[in-house]
Amino acid sequence: MNKKLLFILIITRRCGESALSYSARSIIGELTKAIDKKVIVRLVDGKMYTGKLLSFDQSALHIVLGNVESSDGAKYHRVIVHGSRVSEIIIQEQPLFNAEEFASLILSKLGLRSDVVKVFHDTNIVIVYDRIKVSEAGVEGSGSLAQKIYELYSEYMESKKKG
Repeated sequence: MNKKLLFILIITRRCGESALSYSARSIIGELTKAIDKKVIVRLVDGKMYTGKLLSFDQSALHIVLGNVESSDGAKYHRVIVHGSRVSEIIIQEQPLFNAEEFASLILSKLGLRSDVVKVFHDTNIVIVYDRIKVSEAGVEGSGSLAQKIYELYSEYMESKKKG
């Protein structure tokens, strides 16, 4: 494999834990950032699946992969892995979008006050005026400010893709 392995997340669970601990929230944050990225899921029996992380269940850590290849070479459209079978999740692609960096860009280019731009590091999201959400998936919101942010986002993502 030519791609760098960025994160290796070893998943552990504690039975009976009702509230999410800081480490559990951190793992969920990392998985959220890995949505639509190529990952390797290693199972407790050693079998591995490589594919695009489509979704996961926060409570039981069930994983849904798309365009999957198993360690024995079989290819599948979708694979749903029960959370109790997951040993490791290896994230192969680095996210292009950096929420902190984009928030700084919004502040400098659009001249907004720093108190109206919030960065959520755990999910890699920027919220502007509590109504416009920006993530690697795009810009959610409407109005002239959302349009300006979308244009800035498009330029930003193009520059990130070029390297």
